[in-house]
Amino acid sequence: MSKIIATDCDGVLLKWEQSFDAWMKFQGFPKLANDHYEMHMNYHMNKGQCEVLIKIFNESAWMKDLEPIDGAVENVKKIADLGYKFHVITSQTLDIKANQLREQNLKEVFGDVFETIECLDTGADKDEALSKIPEGTVWIEDKPVNAELGADMGLVALLLDHAHNSVYNTVNSVRRVKDWTEIYNVIKEKHHGNT
Repeated sequence: MSKIIATDCDGVLLKWEQSFDAWMKFQGFPKLANDHYEMHMNYHMNKGQCEVLIKIFNESAWMKDLEPIDGAVENVKKIADLGYKFHVITSQTLDIKANQLREQNLKEVFGDVFETIECLDTGADKDEALSKIPEGTVWIEDKPVNAELGADMGLVALLLDHAHNSVYNTVNSVRRVKDWTEIYNVIKEKHHGNT
């Protein structure tokens, strides 16, 4: 069995927000801020309205063409070369066709590095999915509450820096990382510690 790295997808592997912003602009909605995780706050709109738009976007053909986060492709490959496979946990949608586009996008960008791509409902909590991940597994997230959740379950929680989580003060059990090079270095250090 492969060694596993558990990871979120949007904001960690793929630039979901960048594509969502382009789609929203096309729909006629200007973005007014960049420093909130909650999209409705960045667009100054009703939360319910924004959630519907996110669901529509997450079930659209845009899911096939999201760009990778800077530095992710080369560092994911280096991590895979250490013998790891990635278990993706994404709160994208339960729409099967959209999930297929997400999987196709990930495999085209990163190659054959995935053990599992687990798609939860749009905006769904990750409690149940994370509870199945073995303690001590690295868990990479950009949403502070999900990073903390993983840490509370005994995972090695890494929070990838973004403008939307910059005000979050990491607790002792969550480690902030600035980019994928730092993620690789943390995993490489952990890998060598286990050999």
